[in-house]
Amino acid sequence: MGNIVTSHVQIRGTVPLFWEQPGIQVGSHKIQFSRGLELSLNAFERHFMHISSHYGATAIVNLLGCKQGEALLSRAYQDLHKQSSFKNSVCHIIFDYHSEVQSRGQKSLDWLQKQLERFVDSWGYFHAVDDKVVRWQTGTLRINCVDCLDRTNAVQTIVGLHIVLPRMLQSLNVTTKNQQMLITRFVDSLRQLWQLNGDQVSRIYAGTGALSSGRSKLRDVQRSAARTIQHSLFDTAKQEAMHTLLAQSNLLGWMKTVTEQYLPRRLHCLPPALLSNIMHRHNQFVQAQNLRVFVGTWNVNGGKHFRSVAHKRDSVTDWLLDLPKTVKSEALWGYRNPDYTDEQINKAIDVFAIGFEEIVDLTTSNIVAGSKPTANQRDWGLFLQRHLNRDVHERDSYILINSVQLVGICLFVFARARLATLLRDIASSSVKTGLGGAAGNKGGVAVRFQLGSTSLCFVCSHFAAGQSAVRERNEDFHDIMRRLRFPNGQGILSHDYVFWCGDFNYRINLSAPEVKRFVAQSSWLDLLRSDQLTLERQAGNVFRGFDEGMVRFAPTYKYDLFCDDYDTSEKARSPAWTDRVLWRRIRLRFPKLGEDGLVVTSPDSLEDYPWNPGRLLIYNRAELKTSDHRPVGAIFDIDIHVVSRDSRRKVVLDSISDYGPLNAAVQLSVLLTEAKSGQPVSLDDSSLNPHRRPEFVELLKTVAGSRKGLVMSVQFAAADIALLVFSNPKQAYVAAEFLNGYTVPWPNPVGLKQLEGGYNVHLSARLIELGLADGQEESSVKPHWLDTLQRLVEIAEREDSASQEPSIAADVFEALLAESDRLAEQEEIGTCVDMERNQLGDQDLNDEGISIMGEGRTGHTQPLPPPRRPPAPNITYSLGEANRKDIQQDSDSRSYDDMRNMQQLASYSTTASPLHSAIKNSDIDQSNLLLSPSAEIQTVASCLDLLSVQDEGTPMTQSLFCRPASSSNLVSEASLQPAIMVAASPSFNRPPPPLPPRPSRTVHDFGGVASSEKEKDEQIPISKDQSLPVDDEDHLGIRQPSPTTVSDPNAPLINLNSFAPTRPAPPLPQPPALPPRPKPQE
Repeated sequence: MGNIVTSHVQIRGTVPLFWEQPGIQVGSHKIQFSRGLELSLNAFERHFMHISSHYGATAIVNLLGCKQGEALLSRAYQDLHKQSSFKNSVCHIIFDYHSEVQSRGQKSLDWLQKQLERFVDSWGYFHAVDDKVVRWQTGTLRINCVDCLDRTNAVQTIVGLHIVLPRMLQSLNVTTKNQQMLITRFVDSLRQLWQLNGDQVSRIYAGTGALSSGRSKLRDVQRSAARTIQHSLFDTAKQEAMHTLLAQSNLLGWMKTVTEQYLPRRLHCLPPALLSNIMHRHNQFVQAQNLRVFVGTWNVNGGKHFRSVAHKRDSVTDWLLDLPKTVKSEALWGYRNPDYTDEQINKAIDVFAIGFEEIVDLTTSNIVAGSKPTANQRDWGLFLQRHLNRDVHERDSYILINSVQLVGICLFVFARARLATLLRDIASSSVKTGLGGAAGNKGGVAVRFQLGSTSLCFVCSHFAAGQSAVRERNEDFHDIMRRLRFPNGQGILSHDYVFWCGDFNYRINLSAPEVKRFVAQSSWLDLLRSDQLTLERQAGNVFRGFDEGMVRFAPTYKYDLFCDDYDTSEKARSPAWTDRVLWRRIRLRFPKLGEDGLVVTSPDSLEDYPWNPGRLLIYNRAELKTSDHRPVGAIFDIDIHVVSRDSRRKVVLDSISDYGPLNAAVQLSVLLTEAKSGQPVSLDDSSLNPHRRPEFVELLKTVAGSRKGLVMSVQFAAADIALLVFSNPKQAYVAAEFLNGYTVPWPNPVGLKQLEGGYNVHLSARLIELGLADGQEESSVKPHWLDTLQRLVEIAEREDSASQEPSIAADVFEALLAESDRLAEQEEIGTCVDMERNQLGDQDLNDEGISIMGEGRTGHTQPLPPPRRPPAPNITYSLGEANRKDIQQDSDSRSYDDMRNMQQLASYSTTASPLHSAIKNSDIDQSNLLLSPSAEIQTVASCLDLLSVQDEGTPMTQSLFCRPASSSNLVSEASLQPAIMVAASPSFNRPPPPLPPRPSRTVHDFGGVASSEKEKDEQIPISKDQSLPVDDEDHLGIRQPSPTTVSDPNAPLINLNSFAPTRPAPPLPQPPALPPRPKPQE
């Protein structure tokens, strides 16, 4: 208004987690998490770091509901906020908009408005008078619901019209006393503009106008139906259009896939020939790092067999961790790469891909359920992760990357924690092939991700059964290959590495007695000659381009349960290798540009570089007898390409400089002279007009294209200035160097004055500079076009560095040694020192800097390793007691004001509406918790104890007992403070201890039940009517048990009942004694 300017900024955005809404969204929002909290933490941190750098202080206004899928998403949001470094600096306001408005009406919005007024009054708004800033806005509100449309529009309207606008009008010296009519009209117009803005945002995102915008309910019903159709039928097309706009490229096929992996996004707009020339030199800016991968498959025949007593003797770790020990080369059992030593073979696995078939019984109800996660999937995920972390370092444990299930087919992908944070573009997909693609009893599932510049895809499938159903199995393979697509549109073969495992059901074309006879003789080659999969691969019908290791183990199907006997039932099925593991690596070769700027496709132009399809180390089966199949596993070493940004920048700039300006235009200055006298001839004479003579234009085209160039057009800007456009920039670059200073003889043309010797045409050429201002001279040191492209490369590299993870260090590909291995290595070093002491003598060792204690000589003594920290005591702290102790400890080094501010900040960081605090956890659907950020499974990626064995360099303080059992703390211990996660009861629990080498029975000690009278006395009783603040709630409604190991050889392996009772259960009644057996009647 006049010379006064005021403004206020609000932002909206979806929950910054990796989640999606699959299927048809009718009635309620179906939320599915594509990865766990640990893998979302880095993106969460970068997102709020970006907001803080642009807007200053930030507050989260969470409008998600407390039921079904929205509750899972909201609580995951809260948990991730508490685990992040922004837990104390960013406030989190929780407000269930729908429930609050429906139950309390306007009063609930008044409560929310009071909460938001605190931030607006503190952060203010922008106010400037006559180009002089009076006040700055120092913070912003981040408001979200599920789709950030209707509820977000309503709350932003409250902030804009009811909170900020009155304060702005006061700054503009507009009061309600003297200008009431003007204010009323202005507010009505602004409210209309706000509704129109909400409609436009909704149309962009959902395809319809906004709901609940003051219009009729019939209109809202119509728009809701239209939204459902838009989301269900056209969402994929809109997503592809967004990807195309963001990529800013029209590349297709492998060129598009590869440039996305190796080059920054902003460089994708370069010409395809230039991109091919850059990728031809990709070996100059990438380094190959070794990654070890385990791929396994097991048809478990339904159910959770890990609770079977059969695992007391044969543990699942024999298959997952100790597979190399099962190879018996002298007995022709199992394959082992002879080029690897024992030390190289025993290196830790980096990535586990574990596939299961028939993880649930193939009943009608399970087939109808389709890809909905089940309890079996959740329990298997917990079980696998617990055993994979048997021998790992607590800071480099295995966490779940992704898991996907299709009825009985399930695939789990685990990775070491230090590698997991570097993975990107994680996605999953599934395809049904049963009953012509309508049922999921047969089909395939897949998980893909990218590490560095290398993409990996893992597929697990279950093909049609039957001895003679070979054609059906082939059709299942091709159906999965054709129909399986990831969200980015890529298929299975659009990856550098593809690992395919599963129960393929291919049989052996021999009778059961013949197969058993060959098995007894270990005649594997004789069996492979009749193996259906081997025959189909040789014929090129399936798995073309895939490799399989040497099969040197007995057929894995079909066994009687709990024994080594093949099928003894009436059917007496013939044994077969139904369970297999195959892999494939694509080899891409990029042609380079020739001297004429054209792509050279001859074999000589394809540069060779070190390449291998993947090294197979182990291929064998394990002897787990709880199913009618035996599990199969394979271990690979593969190459991961890691890009060096500095080297890539040099290669790109060098290729651009050699390629030339993108406009491929050359400016020629023409000077016509007499050949004999050398006198210049004026071209202004209308009688000459050489640019109008076709023979002169053809002369220029012939000379300009003499160096393997093709002139597309010649235009004259003046009588003595010609513009030549070539077919590509490389030809223009070569032609400019050739034509500059070149003289062309021009015999006496028809119509001109006839001279002895004719005429000479003197040419001076230069590349046309785009972007030069009028009168600006071209730089002879660095051309303007090159300077422009260099700035483009620098911007692209800077954006890529900001959006992606930092450069991957080589040490992350080396697993951290477990505590036991580290102590053993130190003991081995000490033994070597003793041996050297005996061989070399004390004097020699003293010269090497080793002190011989007790001999009277001194030297540089090696420090002893620090003593191992004892495990954390099993002490239960109440929330109030923990807070009081922390404040008491801080008061020794902090002033009273600092302590008071800290207390205010602790109560200020999370705020919940009254109704939200009263919502019970039982309202949440617990059926989809496998990849949910729940306390039951901690995103299924943190089942191990990360705190029982602490880092020796970390002091044991009270805050350590408040940390969650989550490997997300491993991301950056220096930058992330330990998060506080509170269980459903007002007490903290010690996280579970790590798994022993051989599992024994585990008994859960629930947090709500004191394990002794001493612990019971330490707990603070809370009455039933006493309400807890939001920080004291378990954000997923489930409390983790604290397992305690006891030795009972007759007990089941592990109890995975994660639902803790809220109070001690009464003792079970003892069954009555059995009456004595009656005596037989005589």
